[in-house]
Amino acid sequence: MNKKTTLCAALVAVLAHQPATAQSDDDEVIEEIITTGTRIVRSDMYGDAGHVIGIDEIAIDASADLNIADVLRASPLNSHGSFSEQSGWTFQSNAFFDLRGLGAERTLVIVDGMRLPGSPNLQATAVNINMLPMAAVSRVDILADGASAVYGSDAMAGVVNVVLHRNFEGLEVSARHGDRSRDDGGDESLSVMGGISFGRGHLVLAAEYSHRDEIYDRDRFFTAPRYNDDDGDGFVSLGLETVGVSYFGRTWEIFDPTTGYYELRPAADCPTTDGFVGEIEFSWFGLPGMTGCGFAFGNVAANKAELEKLNGYVFGSYDITDAAELYVRGLIASNESFGRFAPPAAPWPNPPADHPHSPFDLQAMQNAGLIGSQPFLTGYYRWTNVGPRDSFVEDNQWDLAVGLKGSFSDRVQYNIYAQNGRYTSDDTGRYFLSFVGLDYVLTNGLDPFSPEGAAAMRAETWQNNYINQQRLYAHLQIDAWDVFGAGPSIALIGAEYQEFDYAQKLDPASEAGLVGGSSGWSNGGNREIATLFMEYLLPVADGTDISIAARYDNYSDFGGTVTPSIGIVSSLTDSLTVRARWGEGFAAPDMDELYGPSLQWRTFVYDPVQGVEWPVEAFSNSNEDLQPEESTSISAGFNWEYLDGHSLDIAYYRIEVEDVITWPGLQSLAWADAEGREWDPDGIRVVRSPSGYITEIHSVATNADLQEASGVDVQLRSSFDTVAGMFDLGLVYSYQLSFKANAYYQGSYQDLRNFLNRPDTRAQASIGWSRGDHSASVVLNYIGEHAVDEDRDFQTGVIVPAEEMYDPWISASLAYRYDAGNLGQIRVGANNVFDEDPALDPRFDVPAAATLYDWTGRVIFVEYRNTFDW
Repeated sequence: MNKKTTLCAALVAVLAHQPATAQSDDDEVIEEIITTGTRIVRSDMYGDAGHVIGIDEIAIDASADLNIADVLRASPLNSHGSFSEQSGWTFQSNAFFDLRGLGAERTLVIVDGMRLPGSPNLQATAVNINMLPMAAVSRVDILADGASAVYGSDAMAGVVNVVLHRNFEGLEVSARHGDRSRDDGGDESLSVMGGISFGRGHLVLAAEYSHRDEIYDRDRFFTAPRYNDDDGDGFVSLGLETVGVSYFGRTWEIFDPTTGYYELRPAADCPTTDGFVGEIEFSWFGLPGMTGCGFAFGNVAANKAELEKLNGYVFGSYDITDAAELYVRGLIASNESFGRFAPPAAPWPNPPADHPHSPFDLQAMQNAGLIGSQPFLTGYYRWTNVGPRDSFVEDNQWDLAVGLKGSFSDRVQYNIYAQNGRYTSDDTGRYFLSFVGLDYVLTNGLDPFSPEGAAAMRAETWQNNYINQQRLYAHLQIDAWDVFGAGPSIALIGAEYQEFDYAQKLDPASEAGLVGGSSGWSNGGNREIATLFMEYLLPVADGTDISIAARYDNYSDFGGTVTPSIGIVSSLTDSLTVRARWGEGFAAPDMDELYGPSLQWRTFVYDPVQGVEWPVEAFSNSNEDLQPEESTSISAGFNWEYLDGHSLDIAYYRIEVEDVITWPGLQSLAWADAEGREWDPDGIRVVRSPSGYITEIHSVATNADLQEASGVDVQLRSSFDTVAGMFDLGLVYSYQLSFKANAYYQGSYQDLRNFLNRPDTRAQASIGWSRGDHSASVVLNYIGEHAVDEDRDFQTGVIVPAEEMYDPWISASLAYRYDAGNLGQIRVGANNVFDEDPALDPRFDVPAAATLYDWTGRVIFVEYRNTFDW
């Protein structure tokens, strides 16, 4: 590892100095690993021009987290949070990383510099970090600026390189048990890692098991259902006086297309038991206040999904000769997840007008001229007798790489490998509503709320997804001529070929729209990518290098793209290094955007021209003519070791994304149409009737929007050796200067900093202490304030943040370790030791997003670890 990367990796180090023998050995190996941000291997200690923030093994250990995904979620560079094990989603077992808030699909996650198959539940656009073994991680490097010139697609916002142990010696076992303070759940893990050298070879094996219980909404006061007539007007107002309540209880809707009459009412039988909350009031835009029958779904639903993981890792190397090394790296993972949603909330299309639940007297309404002879009736029901919707997801992944690296001479090195991987995900859903079964029940005169009716209406859903990935990779590194007398330049040239198959298969009933609470479509495809790339490192003065990179990728489905970058790094003094880099990037469209199905449905959209919410026919289509998103990024910064053991690193970044692939929402297109937009009669369009009302909206995947993020990252590191022990202090602080995006399709380019769930400030501070056999660590995580809500100007589409703000949020993790020598190490501690709530809306005590804050509360844990020499 070069000098700059070593300093960056140390900035977040926290745990007191308790390295095992194996960790010391691994430190030596890290210097031989290719630096994140370039594939060039160097023997000197000069820095790279990229902005790299490292999380080393000591900092990972100090976090006291269960999984590596938890470590990354807490990173200040995960600016606006990221998805992690949310109950009820198809990808509920997944965890992603979202650099700068630009999207997980624009953050490339690699392992040891190699790509892994992406999650098939997200069309392979992001890697599921939960498939990686925590026990085998040596360090994580976050390249926090665009890097497509080196790594290809999806690296527009940056790269997360998870580096695994390769030279571990000995045997290490670890076990953990944690209990949550707010419910009966907890977590546990067990891992073992062994490494051995034999003659000219070395082998590392690791296995890890971990489990974390689900969290139910009812077990947190801020998500437990609340409903009360606070203002005393005789009604409970949906949203204003409720939390965890939906009008999908027993609510009936009537709409007449001839008169335009529209009304919602509670069913004639609207209970206040078994989760139902009775009559509630709500309003639609442009229509008078209406009432319905509510259901408290928060009494049943789980928020955080259960996750049970089993991961394995192997790395082996063998020196065939003094100049050639054969290596093998294998990963395997099997994860299971359980999530629960409330019973299916699904429309009851065309219920019988004379059904006992019907609140409408159609004859009287016809006589009064409110409706014609054929009004549309719809019931919005919570089918509690069917049962809660349970989701069981099983993910299986394996990835194998076999390679040969070495040198042909003192000036020519090579690396070649073949990689093959497969990721499958099977999702089974139970207790969904079958519309076919409902029709059968009604046709045959069965009571839908009887046991016989429930059995006929109950449906099981399934989804089977997979990704297959094959790669061939080769490069040559050549020490070239000394151009400026500052040292030999280095050229690296290479080629890569990738192929992957993707399929997402949904059960036919859900795909046909015959299952309430389940929807989607089957999809799949094949993609081949041929790549040529080069890097050139040119020393121009003593301690000053210019780096150039370029990459050409040719995709079988949309053609070729070229991405360049150029950077400079200079050691002005022994303690001060400056750097800067400019580059272009791209992200390829996914298979769903290119080849997804055509869909049609009926829904309601607010028409800003007429000032009313109105039913429309909606159409959605993929687009085989999509082009990749393109970006431009710059970064500049310096690293200053102002005293021995004390360093400061400051970096500025700016990333602009053009041709953002968007599938415009219907409301987004309605706002664009209100501006007088001219539409393609065969493409994206809004169709109005002669009287001026919207009748159809056609949405098509397209390259259209813009996005931008800029900001400053600050890192501090200090070490003090005192009579009271060794102290290590660290700080990573990230502040966004701008975060811009289109509020709607090609319109209103807004800076969304400090809008809902988009704080402009995140930080992580750490304190580590050690003395003799004792050590302790404290890690503090900070999230700045942001708006508690945001609304739309429904005439213009502009996003308007609420004036109220979520307060700044701080959580702390604390741990103490005692080293008993040959008996091992015991550590006790707590994540979120002060049991902080997530940031809460001061008006309603509603929490901010679980993607940004951890809703778990305090977890008290005990951990045992021992390391043995062979």
